[in-house]
Amino acid sequence: MADHAILSPSKADRWSVCPGSVYLEKFEPNTTSSYAEEGTAAHALAEACLRGEAQASEYVGLQLMATGSFVCTDDMAEEVQKYLDYVRHAAAGAELFIEEQYDISHIVPECFGTSDATIIHPDGELHVVDLKFGMGVEVSAVRNLQMVLYALGAIERFSLTHDIQSVRMTVHQPRINNVSEWATTLDELYEIGATLQAAGQRAITFHYDAVPSSDDFTPDEKACRFCPAKGKCEALAKFAITTLADDFVDLDTVEEKLPAIVDAATERIGAIDNDALGRLMQHMDLIEGWAKAVRARVEAELLAGRAVFGHKLVEGRKGRRGWVDEADAEATLKAMRIKRDQMYDFKVISPTTAEKLFKDSPRKWDRIRDLITQPNGKPSVAPLDDPRPALVIAPENDFDDLTQTATDLV
Repeated sequence: MADHAILSPSKADRWSVCPGSVYLEKFEPNTTSSYAEEGTAAHALAEACLRGEAQASEYVGLQLMATGSFVCTDDMAEEVQKYLDYVRHAAAGAELFIEEQYDISHIVPECFGTSDATIIHPDGELHVVDLKFGMGVEVSAVRNLQMVLYALGAIERFSLTHDIQSVRMTVHQPRINNVSEWATTLDELYEIGATLQAAGQRAITFHYDAVPSSDDFTPDEKACRFCPAKGKCEALAKFAITTLADDFVDLDTVEEKLPAIVDAATERIGAIDNDALGRLMQHMDLIEGWAKAVRARVEAELLAGRAVFGHKLVEGRKGRRGWVDEADAEATLKAMRIKRDQMYDFKVISPTTAEKLFKDSPRKWDRIRDLITQPNGKPSVAPLDDPRPALVIAPENDFDDLTQTATDLV
């Protein structure tokens, strides 16, 4: 099997609602984040402890993965231990399967996934437990599509050796004290599975030769939340703009009218009643997420050397000043015979502190200044009328323009 399924259980909230996202996602680079890496490290710790019958505290100070720099801290060990205690209690007197990979292609094409913990009780209850180490979004187990697919995969795997009668699912999110459980019947599970099967059969075509129509894109808070393509999604852009404009715009001329749309929405926001305000607020997380994705997309395009209408890259705020060589700075300050308590603040004073110290001694400050280095500011998106000079970025030739690539596939 490949490392990652095309229609993975973890993305079921997306592809089951918005099959067109599978098409757009093909053109997105594979990226990760420090939060994702931290979650992977926490899962590695949990697996090691469950397999080795150890406590999480035994791993404090140890590197958790062969790659990456995550070392087990006291805080991580404390939070993962909550999950370990739950799983061990739930698995008492039952069979426990740790990090079991299930083939789910009998339900969804080319689908497979790995369940953190699968427990089969003597009474025929299948219990699927999923560790979520994030804190940003509280996850519910109720009709959780990722866990439904894990359960369907487990039933397929164990149906010949175990008499499974019912299913229970638990999302364990220790850092926000969220333990969400949902008990269901096999009939309800199969009903959800049938819906996912139909959605999956359509979605998988967009990974290969098929090109989606506008009807295949469905903006939705869950579907769009972690979608890597939402910054370029026309359906989401139209949804966000029409929500703001309250249908007072012809979408065919939205580019020309956008400034007026924003102005009108701003003028009306204070006058609308609480019912209308509430309707706007229902979509606010989705709209804000789209806005952040657009900003990230513009920055990525400019960093790649491709022009974006009305914007440019400028140097952002410079980094903090530091000594080129702290030992040289210390020796120079000592030679100036300044008092020890002026020279040290538990380490060599910073360039900012030195500047204050020698503000009345220009000759000494001139000597100190040569010892200071300061990194340039990171590229930042700004409007064209910003007074800072534009940064010149050479265009990248490694990747085709997305529009051209999409056109070639039609």
